[in-house]
Formats: sequence, C-alpha cells, structure tokens
Amino acid sequence: MTQKPILNRLVAAILLAVTLTNIPTAQAQNAGCTVDRMVINQAVQKGEIQSFVQIKKLIKLRPGDRVLRAELCVRPAGPVYALTIVNDNGVENRLQVDAVTGRIIR
Repeated sequence: MTQKPILNRLVAAILLAVTLTNIPTAQAQNAGCTVDRMVINQAVQKGEIQSFVQIKKLIKLRPGDRVLRAELCVRPAGPVYALTIVNDNGVENRLQVDAVTGRIIR
C-alpha cells in the first residue's frame, strides 16, 4: 500500500475529529491536531503511524523528563506527534516527531 492513500485517510480522520470538536480561539494554532485516542489507535492499528509508546522509546527522554501532552498533528510533510515535555526543574520543551518514522523534526 502506498503512503499517499494512507496519509489521505489519516488526514480525513483527524480533520473530522477536529471539526466535531469546538476549538477555543486560544488553541487555534493547534488546528489539525488531535488527542483523540480512538483516532490515533486506529491509525496505529492500520500501520499508518507508530504508537506513542514506540515514539517515546525512540526519543529517549532524559531521567526526570515526562511528557505533559501529546497530540497527533497533520502537517504538509505528513503526520507528527507534537509533544510538550517537562524536566525536573519544571522547564517545558516542545518537540515534534515524525509519526511514521519516529525521526525528531525539532
């Protein structure tokens, strides 16, 4: 199966989930993102993306780091996990990880 049909289905599912959810103005920058576990689990089961557990292993968090928030977002280059990570000192760091390959984008 090629990646284009897979990504098209993933984009459609995420956009549907976002459309059905009332997005407050303050969160407008997160349009196209979802934390809906059902949408994410379906994409994982279909082999379209890696699971969050796999992604967490790949990014190798430092001792004391923990993920505060994880969203699956559709970007022009494909789906990414947008993570908010906090360290022992309470400092937040945002990270984007390619949901297909597990490669850290930024």
